[in-house]
Amino acid sequence: MSIYDKLGAKTAGIKARTVDKPTEKTPRTAPGMFLNAAQRIDAAETKVEELEARLKEAEAAAVGRELSLDALHEVAGRRRKLTEQQYNELKENLRQNPLVTPVTVRKREEGGFEIVSGNNRVAVFRELGRTHIPAVLLESDDDQAEINAFYANLIQPDLPPFEKYLGFKKILSKHPQLTHTQIASAAGVSRSFVSQLMAFDELPEEAIAILLEKPGAIGANAAQDLAVLAKKGKSEKVIEAIAKAASGELDQAQAVRYAALDSAVKRMVIKSEPVRIRSGKTTYCDLRRANNVLRLQFQSAEEASAAQEMIQDVLEKLAAENRVG
Repeated sequence: MSIYDKLGAKTAGIKARTVDKPTEKTPRTAPGMFLNAAQRIDAAETKVEELEARLKEAEAAAVGRELSLDALHEVAGRRRKLTEQQYNELKENLRQNPLVTPVTVRKREEGGFEIVSGNNRVAVFRELGRTHIPAVLLESDDDQAEINAFYANLIQPDLPPFEKYLGFKKILSKHPQLTHTQIASAAGVSRSFVSQLMAFDELPEEAIAILLEKPGAIGANAAQDLAVLAKKGKSEKVIEAIAKAASGELDQAQAVRYAALDSAVKRMVIKSEPVRIRSGKTTYCDLRRANNVLRLQFQSAEEASAAQEMIQDVLEKLAAENRVG
């Protein structure tokens, strides 16, 4: 039973367990009582021996075990996405250093092992020409294996918030009876953290499709702001904003501002590079234009004042030439 099944059981209520009454009568004579006690001791010792054997087996499986890479199989959708730079850094690290954290696997009914956590490490080992890799064997069902794989990735600091959202979303789809508080408790994070990630749920489907390709385009804070805008009828703008963030045209803050901008005032301010007007080797003034605004910056108030009359004359002549009627 997975941890979420246990949480669900707590939610539904757990019935009190009853203790079965012994069916055999307890011996009343001294020899009979002695024999009964001896039998109980023998049974207890046998049970201890069985538990010790199982413990040794578990320890052998968990410590110092190496598996052939040929016996390992990847489950689609379970590998954590790395950028090309991150993958190359992992590869160079493992080329120079031993693997500190073993991969985790579980047995397959058809033979071999499926990788629960460590798909990128296995891929790197294969590229480096290695034949075996340190591994820890887990005993779990399909549901718990998916949860274990997600938790292994959740602790990675560079895992995009969108991928964390996808992991919690999958858990909720399989255990709809659970609250944000319950899954947060099981994951060891705060309820507000989970609720914030769920803001991705409120984004348009087209935006989700973009994030599936570029999961690091926006974070949880931007997702919350964009989800609010989508609810206000700005879904198209939200999709455009996320697309621009995914392409690198806008950062997250700019994407939120872009989505919030009303269509009536959509025009973006076009800024031009300043033109520096020199007097010999010194700067006389800087000229800058932004849309229909011209800005002149002189080195001193005296120079600005002297130029003002001449600029005014030029502007009046231009105005006269453009006069209608």
